[in-house]
Amino acid sequence: MIAEITPQPGHNRRAWERFTADGPLALLPLGDEYSVVFTLPPDKADAVLALDDSAFTAALQEQFGMRMTFRNPGPRSRFPLALRMRESLVRGSEVWIGNTAQTLHPVSGQGFNLGLRDAWQLAEMLLENGVDRGSLEAYAASRRLDRHGSALFTDQIVRAFSNDFGPLKLARGLGLLALDLFPPARHFVARRMIWGARAWP
Repeated sequence: MIAEITPQPGHNRRAWERFTADGPLALLPLGDEYSVVFTLPPDKADAVLALDDSAFTAALQEQFGMRMTFRNPGPRSRFPLALRMRESLVRGSEVWIGNTAQTLHPVSGQGFNLGLRDAWQLAEMLLENGVDRGSLEAYAASRRLDRHGSALFTDQIVRAFSNDFGPLKLARGLGLLALDLFPPARHFVARRMIWGARAWP
């Protein structure tokens, strides 16, 4: 479910992502407001969508915690999440990239990052080899590992962080703490989330 809401104090251009038992909750700066991406099971999404502004704000506050408070929620919309991967990226002189080639779970912005890598690699290929069928087919083949790796990563991270199994909760908490305490580990993970397969040796 998506919505816009005003944070207090202001967000200072800082994004947040929290992993809840229902799924990830993202707050993304949009002007002075936050764009809210609220992942919920279908029945809960319907229930939250039916809440009035006050009850919706309270539900969001409960999921996010008290680092900040919220007011003035805008209209809410609901969209089903589904993994979709186009089998062929090329047809004639047409090429599909970004969300036209694949739609991933919105967790950690990996669909956006993958789309940027699609565009970057296609531009490199065309500048180097020109526009011909061979170049386009080479582009499609070169994207296979990154596309399928990103799809697997987003699927597994949602499963790992939407599970209340005690040992798994402890392990993921320790993992996030390690990333917080050790900048080299955080940079290692961030580099691979940004650059995908290009960041691996």
